[in-house]
Amino acid sequence: MPQADLYVTADQNIPGAEMLAAIEDVIAGFDSGAGACKGRLHVIEVYHHSHVLLRLSMLPKDYRDGDYAKELGKRLAEAIRPCGVSPCAMGVNITFDLVNYTSTPL
Repeated sequence: MPQADLYVTADQNIPGAEMLAAIEDVIAGFDSGAGACKGRLHVIEVYHHSHVLLRLSMLPKDYRDGDYAKELGKRLAEAIRPCGVSPCAMGVNITFDLVNYTSTPL
């Protein structure tokens, strides 16, 4: 299950729920085996420069490599870009590092 943390400075007009759903849709369209995506929007009130940063964590798989991350990152950036207010830096960071991750329902 991917986990998306979308960090945005307060000057950005990001529709949180819609954008998190769009991120999930992009991931599902690119990798049908990824599963549902847990998403969170973090609005940064104190900042130095305007920015949007998506940090996406996924379980490692044999086919999830640098090329995979590059293409998925490109597609995610294309989905996020229209919601940003210019001038603004935007980044997408994809990691495959949840090998020891444990999830327990409450």
